[in-house]
Amino acid sequence: MNINELYNRLFSCFGPMGWWPGESSFEHFIGTILAQNTRWERVVPVIERMKNKGFLTPEQYTSISQESLAELLKGSGTYQRKAQYLQTAGKYMISIGWNGTPESVTMKTHKLRSELLSLKGIGPETCDCILLYVLERPVFVVDAYTKRILERHGLCGSKAIYQEVQNIFHTDLTNDVKVFKEFHALIVECAKKFCRPKPLCTNCPLKEKGVSCDC
Repeated sequence: MNINELYNRLFSCFGPMGWWPGESSFEHFIGTILAQNTRWERVVPVIERMKNKGFLTPEQYTSISQESLAELLKGSGTYQRKAQYLQTAGKYMISIGWNGTPESVTMKTHKLRSELLSLKGIGPETCDCILLYVLERPVFVVDAYTKRILERHGLCGSKAIYQEVQNIFHTDLTNDVKVFKEFHALIVECAKKFCRPKPLCTNCPLKEKGVSCDC
């Protein structure tokens, strides 16, 4: 099985996912920070609280103290730390002219990625979520689910690092933002329903007749 077949099978099974959840890019951006090491179900009410209290844009949540923002983020895991990360990242987004639309940022993708990765609390996965879902750049997001599925189906090795896994998608797929979004979401859906730590292979759309994956 190759990457394109993997995508086609997942899409045939689950259909379009419509990721990233949220009604605006401002919500998408906040979500990329708050979702770190936290279930999405815990993030949703926090974003809703920020929206209701008028702290959805970077200008709004960087204008209050870190302690006040942390209070708003309660329930999202390490909320005090995430308050710092969100304000730092928010100030950066303001500095590059982001107004909630991808067109407002003209900096080249490689430079954006380098600068985002230099910010406290922004690792490769969060960085690439911002690039793909907020700024509409064709950068594939690799997470633990991605590595698990590719490794089990012989598409990457157990010791493959983030960049190596990402390069598989960048090499084998057309650089298409819509496809990258859908593929990432489909992988997450498959991992949650079938390719779990203890896998449920019987009905998995990636199961090949007469072939066992490396579970």
